[in-house]
Amino acid sequence: APAGRSGAARIPRRSRQAVTRIAYIVSAYKLPAQLERMLRRLQAPGVTFAVHVDSKTRRPIWDEMVSRCRDLDVVWLSRHRSQWGGFGHVRATLKGIDHVVSSGVPFDYAVLLTGQDYPLRSQAELARVLGDSGGRSYMRHVELPWEPWGRRGGLDRVEDWHVITYRRLHLALPLRRKLPGGLRPYGGSAYWCLERTVVHFVHGFLRDNPDYVRFFEHVFVPDELFFQTIIMNSQLRDTVENDDLRYLDWSREPAPAVFTAADLPALLGSGQLFARKFDETVDFEVLDALDRHLAQA
Repeated sequence: APAGRSGAARIPRRSRQAVTRIAYIVSAYKLPAQLERMLRRLQAPGVTFAVHVDSKTRRPIWDEMVSRCRDLDVVWLSRHRSQWGGFGHVRATLKGIDHVVSSGVPFDYAVLLTGQDYPLRSQAELARVLGDSGGRSYMRHVELPWEPWGRRGGLDRVEDWHVITYRRLHLALPLRRKLPGGLRPYGGSAYWCLERTVVHFVHGFLRDNPDYVRFFEHVFVPDELFFQTIIMNSQLRDTVENDDLRYLDWSREPAPAVFTAADLPALLGSGQLFARKFDETVDFEVLDALDRHLAQA
């Protein structure tokens, strides 16, 4: 496969251990108390956090986030500005991946979240599900073109040259670019749960293919394409389940919907591990209800 060009580092065999170790990579920009609440709900032996806070976030909010989480195993990643549709979210994720790989943080899975996600299972259940998965990774993916993504099936996101500037100003030039290395474009959800071998592969691929990052700096909504295109062109594609293990509701506007207590049956009945999105300023009762449920799990 084209992505086999990567000289990814050798990955040691996973040793047997009682706890499935999870590294959470989190992007946040508001709601310090809700971010703390999610991290405390996820905190457990074998769990670490790498958190990126958008540099647009005002200093008092950033300071409150850090203060609230001082006793948790959190690494605060260097901050940069992110714009919807631009490369900022991918850049934050890459900083998180580089941290967990380069620092030697022990992990079996890396899980990508936002500050407005929340677990639907207890931490013990999350670790059990991932630990019993047989080394599978979880990421929604589809090869482009894909009809639901518009007239060109999403190829315009990749082939055109895009720039997203401050205040979401979007410039697109129809240049019909081609992906480096002859890769086939894939898209999907922006969030995933990746087994450590896949994370190390991605890290090595990007180290050896800097032109790939430069190309995606001018892709539209690259967080829905960047990782799918690397992984699904690689020899690891057969280890990936077409599921991101999270529940969202795209049927209500603005989408995805912000969940309220009325959504609790759907959340608990979804069978997923995580859900988004939540906003304590809209409805905190749904988070209280989830906490009560998880405490009894």
